[in-house]
Order: sequence, then structure tokens, then C-alpha cells
Amino acid sequence: MKPICIWTKQWLSENKIPFCFFEQSASSNDLAKQKAFQNLSSPTVFLVKKQTKGRGSGNKKWKNSDLMLSFLWEKNLKKIHSSHCRDFTEDLRQALKKTWPDLTLFVKAPNDLYMSEGKVAGLLMEVLSQGAQTALIVGLGLNVFACPKNLKADYLYRQAKDIDKVKWKFFLDQLIFLWRQRASF
Repeated sequence: MKPICIWTKQWLSENKIPFCFFEQSASSNDLAKQKAFQNLSSPTVFLVKKQTKGRGSGNKKWKNSDLMLSFLWEKNLKKIHSSHCRDFTEDLRQALKKTWPDLTLFVKAPNDLYMSEGKVAGLLMEVLSQGAQTALIVGLGLNVFACPKNLKADYLYRQAKDIDKVKWKFFLDQLIFLWRQRASF
């Protein structure tokens, strides 16, 4: 199993964040949608080792990346605007910069994160409604050591060089802190 997946599973367990792990799935967002409105804890994370049909913008597929997961929040969310996807992407950029300050990262609106000439991450944000209930799903594909073959992508490792378990967990701490604030709207 890829170290990023192992480290992420350990971090989720240590932080008592509910999660479901799958060796393979079409898409982590699809898994989250299937479980929406079942009174899960918010957030619940759907972590996938291998995605077979992950979605990106247009007809692009997001698979074979190092980190593929989706966060599901269920609660009475206030109105969600399309600009919020860019906000979640900016939070991702900030969490990476706080962990690896020398990285040069920029957001390509609304949902992609780039380094140099290559894409390092993509977010897929979906909002579901069921009566008065609303669920927010934020899917993340992050190229740490590898990337999907159909994307011109830069690996995070190429610039960070010092990715280890401790730094990875620090990054996840930063990300969940920012995303929990953001998901409260």
C-alpha cells in the first residue's frame, strides 16, 4: 500500500475522524454520495487506494494519484456558492505552504492547484439536498509521489523532497483545521 494512504489512515484513526477505507472504487465522491443522509458523523472521510473512474473537470479522469479521498459533511449548511470551491482549494494551498514553506503553489480557479507547470491537486465539490437537509462533499486528488497518466502533473515530492510521516500528518492537521472552519460557512 502507498505510504500516503497508510499515513492518512493512521492520522484519521489517531484523530478519531470517522472514515471508510476502500481498496478500489470508481470514485470516493460516489461512495460519499451513497452514504449521504445516513446520520454519519461530520465529517466522515472516504479514503480510496485506487480509483477507477474519478472525475475531474471536463472529461478528465482522476485516478492513480497518491491521495484520493472525499470529506462528507451533513448538517444544515447555509447557502453554498460556487466560489466556495476556490476557497477550499486556497485552504489546501495554505496547508501545503505551512507544511512545506518553500513550495511555489498557485490556484487555477476554481478547483485546481498547480506547482511549476504541472497540476498537483484537484478538488471536486458537490452539494446534495434531501428535504431540509444538505450534504457537502469535497473530494481531493493529490499528486504526492505519482500522478494520473492523462494529466501533465508535477509531483509534490519533486519540490518538497522531505515528505515523511510526521510532515504528512502535520499537513493533514492544517487541512482539516481549515476545512472544518470552511464547512461551517
